[in-house]
Amino acid sequence: MVKRKFDKNQSKLGIKTLDWNVPEDHISRFVVDFIEDVFPLLEIDEPKKKKGRDSLPVDSMLKLLVYAKIQHIDRTSIIADMARYHDIFKYVCDDIRPSERSIQRYRREYGRYFEVLLQMTLKKAFDEGFTEFNHVAIDGTIKKAYNSNNNTISKKETQILVDYYEGRLVSSESLEKLHKPAKRILEKKDMDDEDKLELLYGIETQFTFTGQDKIPVNDIEARFMKGKKGNYMVAYNIQSAVDYDT
Repeated sequence: MVKRKFDKNQSKLGIKTLDWNVPEDHISRFVVDFIEDVFPLLEIDEPKKKKGRDSLPVDSMLKLLVYAKIQHIDRTSIIADMARYHDIFKYVCDDIRPSERSIQRYRREYGRYFEVLLQMTLKKAFDEGFTEFNHVAIDGTIKKAYNSNNNTISKKETQILVDYYEGRLVSSESLEKLHKPAKRILEKKDMDDEDKLELLYGIETQFTFTGQDKIPVNDIEARFMKGKKGNYMVAYNIQSAVDYDT
């Protein structure tokens, strides 16, 4: 019997939905269903452009950003690539193709809704019967972050560096007046400009989240809080909650 050769150029016609390659019990399905359910409650006024291409849907971008965070992916260049090439990411974000800059902008502008979404998961847990919230024991501990209290950057200095790395005109005098933590970012040789800009965008997002006037450079998600000895330090507040009934 002569073996038939495979024709690499042969065309095939088929219909596939966006979720064709997503397992039924995958966490991405929960993210999509949950955000689609609660998005109207956020009452977000979506931007409408009079000229040019339409803005990317906010709900699709929120789904993408939340799912990327669950996968511990923060770098916008990787998120953009995953949205373009990865089946599950394409399903999550409704097959939109955001650029790195768009992801950075949406994360800054809509990052404040992340905390609201997290709160809404508690109601979801109650509605689904995962917990009754009858007897909940909560224990917490404060863990010092890998960051000195003095190694912080202000919102003003962050904006100066963002302007500089985005190519806007920044005076040499403004750069010289930067405090040491901001100068260290400027002078860091083991990071390219793209990585520095990524770090600065992340710091800007934390300003939006926290309302703080300074952000730790090494642990940008850490917060200033009072330790057991009464002194303020850059730390994480680790919480554990147990519902004894469920």
